[in-house]
Amino acid sequence: MTSSFNSYGSGPAVIFLHGVGSGKEGWQHQIKPVTDMGRQFVAIDAPGFGGTALPTKAGFKPHVEGVLAVMDQLNLRTAVICGHSLGGMTAQEIYCAAPDRVSGLILSATSPAFGKPDGDFQKKFLQDRFAPIDAGLSMEEFAHQFSPKLVGPAPRSGAIDEIIAVMSHVPIDSYRLAMRTITGFDQRANLPNIKVPTLLIAGENDTNAPAPMMEKMASKINGAQYALLPGTGHMAPIEAPDMFNQHLADFLNRVDQA
Repeated sequence: MTSSFNSYGSGPAVIFLHGVGSGKEGWQHQIKPVTDMGRQFVAIDAPGFGGTALPTKAGFKPHVEGVLAVMDQLNLRTAVICGHSLGGMTAQEIYCAAPDRVSGLILSATSPAFGKPDGDFQKKFLQDRFAPIDAGLSMEEFAHQFSPKLVGPAPRSGAIDEIIAVMSHVPIDSYRLAMRTITGFDQRANLPNIKVPTLLIAGENDTNAPAPMMEKMASKINGAQYALLPGTGHMAPIEAPDMFNQHLADFLNRVDQA
């Protein structure tokens, strides 16, 4: 699978993987901080998003293969992988499949598992998320309805508009398939096997990837660092980029020292 991506700068690479309601454009606030550090910024569209083709069935295999193919195309032997939500799950899948290609992990607003695809919780989750679209809402209308639920009580000015803008461009079929992919995710058993520097970033007010769950997840990864962003919801890279980028920069400096 050929994945669409943006690449800026040069040096050790940091690859950014977005969530279900986003795209590579959701990482705009991270470009300058990363390139100013003398690193290569790479943001990749997940399968079905942007210019990346939609797979025929749910699953993380095309997500992993797409990222590794971009790394090969850019001649990147290794990279720090920064994944948000769905992208954080993909980052864990990449480490499991090809740990030698990963020099560090940044897991933002994500989880180590979702459960069985046919479980009652998963069925209700999909039913609730698909209900507005099944009722006839366009993705843009859905974005206006849902985006305010993804931020904390006092997001920075313009944040919700940015989230709506990037979510509005997500094809409905891609959204549906990505959601079904999430419900089959489970990398809990592999957490103790992660041997690279790892940072977990949680939003204090995130109801999709609750901070206590992420803190517990961090405790299962040897040497992992955990950062809590006060007053922040699920979309920290857009909602609170200054806080997010400070933790990102501190972590990349630690990776260099390691």
